[in-house]
Amino acid sequence: MLEQRLVEAFTRLGFDEYKKISTEDIIFSQDVFEQCARNTCGNFGRNYGCPPLSGSQEERKARVLGYQNAFLISKIMSIVSRKEMEKSMSDLDRIHRELRREFKHDDVLIMGAGPCTVCEKCAALENKPCRFPEKIQYSLEGSGIDVVRLSRDQGMTYNAGGGRVGFFTLVLY
Repeated sequence: MLEQRLVEAFTRLGFDEYKKISTEDIIFSQDVFEQCARNTCGNFGRNYGCPPLSGSQEERKARVLGYQNAFLISKIMSIVSRKEMEKSMSDLDRIHRELRREFKHDDVLIMGAGPCTVCEKCAALENKPCRFPEKIQYSLEGSGIDVVRLSRDQGMTYNAGGGRVGFFTLVLY
């Protein structure tokens, strides 16, 4: 059963929390959509997992709602220093790659924090088509998902204190 395999993978890969949710529970926020358009993270138009290259606002929302179920999962990681933040992001990227590899033959969409990291350098930077469109890791925030509210509503840890925060992944199936 897919759900059981997912839970086993979350545990084995070291995620700290996971919660099964319905896609009806996902909170979309106009403010989050607008933050992307203001390019607050610097990835707008520079990555196929982020707007506007990831589709219109309606397309990004429909991509998520095309699934019925999801797991919201998190990994608590340190952001105390730039070095620790870079290590945390590298570790999370590695874990996401393993998760995507394990479920590549299943009807599963894995979305993460920040831009797609499938390629070391996104083809969008050279105005070329995506090299691996079937592997794009779409951004949660870029899809308009209010991760802070969603995680809190689900009773999950967003701010763990001591310079540690939850980095969230959404696994849709």
